[in-house]
Amino acid sequence: MRNLRYNISESFNIFRWSLVIIIFSFVAVVSVYKYINLSNSVAITYTSLETTYLILNDTISIVYIYLPLYLFTICGLMLNDNFGSIEVLKCGSRGKWIFNKSMTLLFYTLIFFLILFCINFAISHRVFPYSSVWSTDFVKTQVSLGQEVINFTSSPIKTIGASLVTLFFVYLLSGNVSVLVSLITNKESVSLIASLIVGVIISILLTKIVLFQKSIDIFKQYNFILIACIIIIFLVNYLIARKKDFNMGKGIR
Repeated sequence: MRNLRYNISESFNIFRWSLVIIIFSFVAVVSVYKYINLSNSVAITYTSLETTYLILNDTISIVYIYLPLYLFTICGLMLNDNFGSIEVLKCGSRGKWIFNKSMTLLFYTLIFFLILFCINFAISHRVFPYSSVWSTDFVKTQVSLGQEVINFTSSPIKTIGASLVTLFFVYLLSGNVSVLVSLITNKESVSLIASLIVGVIISILLTKIVLFQKSIDIFKQYNFILIACIIIIFLVNYLIARKKDFNMGKGIR
């Protein structure tokens, strides 16, 4: 646990996380203004949770804003000053070292999504009223766009939570790919590009297949596949780390 806390504190980059908050806030404000205009044009008053739901399920934001920002934030995790034999010695073994790195990645991913939800909901709540149920007009609008009524049988917070959990696993999978490429190449730029390509492909499939229909059963099936892939990549990372030659003073190239 001490080594894990050390990993988290040493790999924390205040510039990158400040950028996360700024971009989240900017995207949320722009999106809220868009839905203000939309609600006025169709004479529908969205609730704060409905607006948050729309923002967090926007394909452009999910694939081309949040994902690159997430990978940019965590991609330096493997290739900081601790990427060498000193850090391995502190952990006691290569296995513990990669485990701590993976737990740090998990921790940062959780923080990323917590900030994502809180900022979007806080800004939406300042403009739109709160309600714990879907409004009839909102459901009718979404059904007219191709969704099924059954997708809105669960409460807004449960539906938002289900979609965020699935998106969480997509991003975590991309983060583990970044770790894998970093272990192989020792290059941050290569790991960022490779994980971004994988993440974009998976995210597009997610938005086209899963997020559009919002079926809880589909969420569960997709999550099972994503978790299995994450475990497999973690095991591959573990095996590579166990055999990797960590040279003293190795840095980012």
